Amino acid sequence: MKVYPQPLEIGDHEGFSPEKDIFGRAQLASGMTNLVGTVEDPLVIAFDGAWGSGKTTFLKMWAGELRKTGHPVIFFDAFENDYVEDAFAALARELIELAEEKAPKSSKVAKNIRDKAVDLGALLARGTAKIGLKMAVRAATAGLASSDDLKDLGEVVTAEAEDVAEAYMEQLLDKPRKQKETVESFRKALANLACLLSPPPEGEMQKPLVFIIDELDRCKPLFALALLERVKHFMAVPNVHFVLGVHQRQLESSVRYAYGRDIDAGAYLQKFINMTVTVDVPADRYDRVTQIAKYANRLNSQLDLPRKNDGPVEPTADMLARVLTYYGMTLRTLERAYTILKLSLSFTPPNYRQIGPIIGGLIAMKLLRPDMYRKARHGQLTLSDALDFLFPVDEALTEESSATWEKEWWTFCLSEELPPELKDFAQGGLARERRTLVRYTANEIVERLKA
Repeated sequence: MKVYPQPLEIGDHEGFSPEKDIFGRAQLASGMTNLVGTVEDPLVIAFDGAWGSGKTTFLKMWAGELRKTGHPVIFFDAFENDYVEDAFAALARELIELAEEKAPKSSKVAKNIRDKAVDLGALLARGTAKIGLKMAVRAATAGLASSDDLKDLGEVVTAEAEDVAEAYMEQLLDKPRKQKETVESFRKALANLACLLSPPPEGEMQKPLVFIIDELDRCKPLFALALLERVKHFMAVPNVHFVLGVHQRQLESSVRYAYGRDIDAGAYLQKFINMTVTVDVPADRYDRVTQIAKYANRLNSQLDLPRKNDGPVEPTADMLARVLTYYGMTLRTLERAYTILKLSLSFTPPNYRQIGPIIGGLIAMKLLRPDMYRKARHGQLTLSDALDFLFPVDEALTEESSATWEKEWWTFCLSEELPPELKDFAQGGLARERRTLVRYTANEIVERLKA
């Protein structure tokens, strides 16, 4: 039984297939492709959106479109790699793997970029002043450097800690020209990499390498900032563009974590990021509802929830979509809501009362207003509080709207005296126990298995 939505599987060359691009973002991708394909200067572009807004799915689809048009592409999940000691090593490893994938390992293409990356990685590692230089270099280069790569470091390898630190400083002072040459050699190799991997037809422009770094805002703050600094200082070269999948406000928090609360985090990031493209969230409320509804249909299929007229799922989903849309929640929040719905219905005996609008409203409260949800569990929730939260829109409710029916259910369950127009709303035992239905649903259905 599936209770958690699965990440959408997107092939490396799939691009924006109609059945998967349910939000119609192919046009945005086309604009970004034109941008990276025509700008000659190196770019660092922030693709900015809140967590759960669909950045990763978009970037994976866009990577496929880029590959289909001949661009060399690297897709790097920064969050999965922030265990690496040195940010340069993590990035260099991706470049080497791409070169070895596109060309034989014995070729000059792969060997050149690998050798230059190892040289620069070793140079950066000399600043760590750890006891064992071999260990420091291998850690800093994510294992790219072998014993042979370190053979020219001489007696420094076996020195004690204080001697190593002194030797590092001497190298930094005595060999600035060699250090500069090492950096420039790597930058030149990187600038030539796109042409070597994907040479353009005669008379056409070179398609640059596009290095996509996703989940940057979820990394450890110091690692995230180190990635940006390595990109700026060592990888800002012609024919290479970087695109960062990031929630920029969260990245600004990383800056303040590293450099103090008084720093102008936005200004600091402008040193590294040339431009920002924002995830296209519909401004119109109707379009937002439509977007949520499309994703809800996908979640219905993924989690194998009952279909229309087969239980309380449809009215529950309608309630969730409407409330979450009004409060500006992300697609990730909808995933969470559907997980709770799946667990709630799966672990509830079939003879239990399941009232869709009550289940949907309680799930929304659990996610967005836990204080109100606790009141519901203890039978302390008032009708006015519930209606203010669940039906905040000023637009008139018509008899045909689902929101009217949902509101009637909440009024039926929580009003101290049943309004005359709802006297015939429910008959028999349901009418007699109406005042306990919200507490019952919260404890026996929504909270039956905590999610």
